Amino acid sequence: MREPTFERVFVKWKRNFVAELENGVIVRAYFTDGVVEEKVETETAEILKERLTDYFSAKPVDFSEFRVVYPTRFAERVLREVRKIPYGAVETYSSLAGRLSTSPRAVGVALRMNLVPVIVPCHRVVAKGGLGGFSSGVEVKKLLLEMESKVSQETL
Repeated sequence: MREPTFERVFVKWKRNFVAELENGVIVRAYFTDGVVEEKVETETAEILKERLTDYFSAKPVDFSEFRVVYPTRFAERVLREVRKIPYGAVETYSSLAGRLSTSPRAVGVALRMNLVPVIVPCHRVVAKGGLGGFSSGVEVKKLLLEMESKVSQETL
């Protein structure tokens, strides 16, 4: 039996970003003010590091090829839809809920369960009258959306 592989990708940004992989699946991602020791051993982790570096350098990136962990079946349904929201775009909780035949509140609960922000871009889901919440804080959500919006406007 093969030993499991545990890897950690670290990217510097306004708030540093860490993604953790287990056997090639991204199981956790988070922002931190600290420095975390990186452990990159596989091609998957190397590619993820490149993509995250590009993303935090304000380059449009698609993370859909990476496998991620979903905490529940319902959260998986919601988060798979969120993965379809393109770079630079936003969608409201209510429009996402309408597509999924559920409530905006249920969508918000599922988004709070997202273990891999940025890779599953829950920051692109906003409230009708404002930004809504974000696991790493509304200020980080605002920074991400501003970065993506600026790039989208420049590439149009």
